Amino acid sequence: MSLLSAERAIAPLVEDFAARHFDEDAIKHWVLSRGIPRYVYEDFYEGELGGFLMPAEAGGNECSFLERASLIAQITRRAAATLPFLSDMLTYALISTMRSLSRHELVDYMKANSGRILLSEAFTEDNAGSDANAVATAVTIDGDHLYLDGCKTFVSNGQFAPSMLVLARDSVLGMEDGGISLWVVPVDAEGVSTFPINSVGQEMLAPARISFRHVLLDPEWRIQTEGRLNIMLKRQYELGRILICASSLGLARAAMDDALAYSSSHMTKGRCLASLPQIQTKLTEMEVRLRSMDLLVESAAALVDGGESDEFHLNCALMKYFVPKAATEVASEALQIFGNRGYTDQTRVGRIWKDCRGNQIAQGADEVMVHAATRFLVKGAEA
Repeated sequence: MSLLSAERAIAPLVEDFAARHFDEDAIKHWVLSRGIPRYVYEDFYEGELGGFLMPAEAGGNECSFLERASLIAQITRRAAATLPFLSDMLTYALISTMRSLSRHELVDYMKANSGRILLSEAFTEDNAGSDANAVATAVTIDGDHLYLDGCKTFVSNGQFAPSMLVLARDSVLGMEDGGISLWVVPVDAEGVSTFPINSVGQEMLAPARISFRHVLLDPEWRIQTEGRLNIMLKRQYELGRILICASSLGLARAAMDDALAYSSSHMTKGRCLASLPQIQTKLTEMEVRLRSMDLLVESAAALVDGGESDEFHLNCALMKYFVPKAATEVASEALQIFGNRGYTDQTRVGRIWKDCRGNQIAQGADEVMVHAATRFLVKGAEA
């Protein structure tokens, strides 16, 4: 299945959902309020679209990862904004790497405690981005009890999800995983404090800083990983990069949609803006970037269901290095085409540009991807 065929299969569902909810005034309000209304969430997850995001254990569809990535790209394009469904899918990607028993136990736990399959992902710290082994948040033992202390940052939906997956340094129970462990911690547990982060873009992800001050841990909150946690995290980061790039692709397409509509209708000195050679060059270069982004996202997403391989990891690194940066460039050119209006909230392109720029950092910055790609390129040359 290609990205295009996946899009065709899902497009009618996305269009129907967007027609009901994606009014531009409403989206502007959601951005300002840093979230979407509960009824929109419920409509999404109770309808057919939710099945493409939810894990199978929770009633989700048995579909390819390419289809899931296509959904993120399409719904982001229609909204011209990063939606919280992206952070949900990032968490579900991690759940998909767990052993079957752990997946079922986690779903049952969430249903019993909140009635919703909703988790935030508390991995990132000030000095530990995508490096799991650099986390400082730690599990300690005091008498017969386990405690969690530390601080996480940029936890999407961290103030509002009922529970969070917390990655911690753990010399007590995590030795089989190299001294780290994964826990499900209720956000209302004693000692947990959440603080909003006023991000420049991607406001609907509602990022938060979360502090853990001697939080008493229930041993049943620990995810059983059987020494596979590093493998799980590595795969989850790759899946996350594909989803981030799918979102970037959707944002860039929205910017192109707006740039084409504006340049083909706006007149300057008696001429259509799109007839000017400078604008034609911009539009052509934007389309070249978009088609390149399409191919890179498809090449990575198509290999997900085939398991681990050096080609898969190389494709993910090349994709993550190129796509978010290219999306930012497309959005920047769209803003330039709009002129001073593009630098206001009268158009969507300014919002798109801010959201695209954040994706150059999320799930591994551009510079990290250079190192990752080169490693597999050299390895392939030596084989």
